[in-house]
Amino acid sequence: MKKSAIVIGAALTAAGCTPTIHETLAVSCSDYIGRPISERIEALGPPQTVYRISPTEVGYVFETKATTLVGGHTYYTVNYMVGVDRHRTPIYPVTTKCRGFVVSTPSHATPISQRIIVDVL
Repeated sequence: MKKSAIVIGAALTAAGCTPTIHETLAVSCSDYIGRPISERIEALGPPQTVYRISPTEVGYVFETKATTLVGGHTYYTVNYMVGVDRHRTPIYPVTTKCRGFVVSTPSHATPISQRIIVDVL
């Protein structure tokens, strides 16, 4: 009887630790809002297209895509029969797609380093 209880307990513990499947996620590019467009130009190269949206806004189109791996963090569970078990979260890819940025600029003469991103396309 004790052997079957141990086997059933081990099976239930192992069943709770099966990894979940994550699909590729599109992460928002809104963390660039409030930063100068010159940082994005340095990181991504020249934009494909620059167009004037309004007298005070300019649009920059880059069409970028970056994939990073997320996960692998350690977490612990308590198994009262064995003790503490150490696990890692599953690692999965996360894709960031930024099509372009809307930049506030009062005139054409404003330097690139002073043009601030106000929205993401």
